[in-house]
Amino acid sequence: MASRREMKEQARAQRLELERARTAAAQRRQRLIFLGGAIVVAVVVLVVAIVVSTSGGKAPSTNPNSPADKAAAKRVQSLLAGIPQSTGNVLGKASAPVTVTEFGDLECSVCDEFDLPAGVTSPAGVPGTGILPTIIQQDVATGKVKLVYKSLETASADPANAKMWTTQQAAANAAGLQGKGWNYVELFYNEQGAEDTPYVTMSYLEGLAKQIPGLNYSKWLHDLNSDQAIRNQVASDNTEGAQLDLGKASTPTIWIQGPKNDAQFAGITEKTVASELSVIQKAINSAA
Repeated sequence: MASRREMKEQARAQRLELERARTAAAQRRQRLIFLGGAIVVAVVVLVVAIVVSTSGGKAPSTNPNSPADKAAAKRVQSLLAGIPQSTGNVLGKASAPVTVTEFGDLECSVCDEFDLPAGVTSPAGVPGTGILPTIIQQDVATGKVKLVYKSLETASADPANAKMWTTQQAAANAAGLQGKGWNYVELFYNEQGAEDTPYVTMSYLEGLAKQIPGLNYSKWLHDLNSDQAIRNQVASDNTEGAQLDLGKASTPTIWIQGPKNDAQFAGITEKTVASELSVIQKAINSAA
């Protein structure tokens, strides 16, 4: 049986292969576009830019005043508007009969696909599927489901950001203390960088917090730096998620609990993502 370290390395290799495949596809599309105009210089510049961005060049940062980040904040605010949030990163009515728990890693590109709206692409080039936004609109907003976010380390084990794993996940928990945990999670996914680049810095995390309407930034920063409980929660969530996945940590892992039955979905990938929404919603209806 492979060791936990070997399994994490295998999972990382699979995620990076997905990233390389996306980049290669983007390069092919751009070459087709430019061939028609025979703009050779532009092609050279484009290829150089892609090589730099995919080989650990300048990491993305957050800027609450930039047009892109303003648009991301507006999307998130619109998605979550009118839905109650409570501590513990819980979105939805406390009385909802079904609980859907997402075990995620904020750096995970497959989580990004799952959480981003359809038609939206992250700065790293990850396209959203709209699965979770649809569940939020159809099941959480209507009171059938309450949605919980918990931490499970996968992509963050990459050496580029490994030292920031606990801090980045605790940053979402700190926002959760103010009933803004899902705002932070969704903003991170909307502005996620490539997982093998060192973009996760304190400046990046602070920039996300500054984009959340109604968040007391000073309290958030104090809690992030001083509240050991939110860091302990990261470790506790990680242990729980790994146990659910039988030691083979995979994100996102979706755990659906209801009065009638439970269901679990782990290792969501591009090969299954097209049918995942209908399968999950059937499980939600069955659990209710």
